[in-house]
Amino acid sequence: MTVLEVDNLVKSFEDRGVVRRGRSARSVAVDDVSFTVGAGESLGIVGESGSGKTTIARMLVGLELQDSGTIAVNGRTLVRSQSSRARLRRAKDVQLVFQDPYSTLDPRLTPLECVEASLKVAQRGTGHDRRARAKELLAQVGLGSREAGLRPRHLSGGQRQRVAIARALAADPAVLVMDEPVAALDVSIQAQILQLLDDIRRESGTAYVFISHDLAVVRQITDRALVMQRGRVVEADETAKLLENPQHPYTRLLLASVPSPSWNPAEVSRLRAEMMSDMRDAEGIRT
Repeated sequence: MTVLEVDNLVKSFEDRGVVRRGRSARSVAVDDVSFTVGAGESLGIVGESGSGKTTIARMLVGLELQDSGTIAVNGRTLVRSQSSRARLRRAKDVQLVFQDPYSTLDPRLTPLECVEASLKVAQRGTGHDRRARAKELLAQVGLGSREAGLRPRHLSGGQRQRVAIARALAADPAVLVMDEPVAALDVSIQAQILQLLDDIRRESGTAYVFISHDLAVVRQITDRALVMQRGRVVEADETAKLLENPQHPYTRLLLASVPSPSWNPAEVSRLRAEMMSDMRDAEGIRT
């Protein structure tokens, strides 16, 4: 069953200080992007910085409004509005876990208070029920009563990200969007968080949109993947197929750029030159 359906999303931003033909110039960040995500499915969106993947994440949760196109959850089109009512309604459908666990938590609130507050905003339960549910959610992400009572400054990066995940799950969203959620963590902690996310997805059936520049992470946590360049999707397939047999020169370049024992900088340079040459004729790529 399709949970998230994105059709023909377009988003542009004003280029401050740049004027063309008497009007402020605009840069297209996301250009005619469409995709779907099913229940319990994890979709990866990969690309270099500036490819448009974070802008998509922000549009999915309503932090940015698309210029055109639609976003639907469980068959219901989300209102293109940033009113308090629209944002509350969307927050019940779609939640976002940010990259930086150090800046996304209120320093004044303990994890228990933080998750309780999210339950209240999402109108899930009342009073004693909310506290009990908050404890359940924190336990689900591996945090006990001791950690639940600490201020964020006393938690590790991995523990803070677990709190952020519990806070997002408090709304019982149909879709969980994650923008580089493990990029700021040590490799060993990354593995723990990725396993936690995979377990939650399989147990709850929540649909994931997982945004990352790290192809190894995408390989581990996603079923399908989109490759973005300059705001457009240039390749899409099952993750294993896409990474094992990339068809687009840009995807091949991304894979070749990952350092490994056999990494060859000269080959990366060759592929980049080839890609720039092919871009003029490759379908779906703007030069």
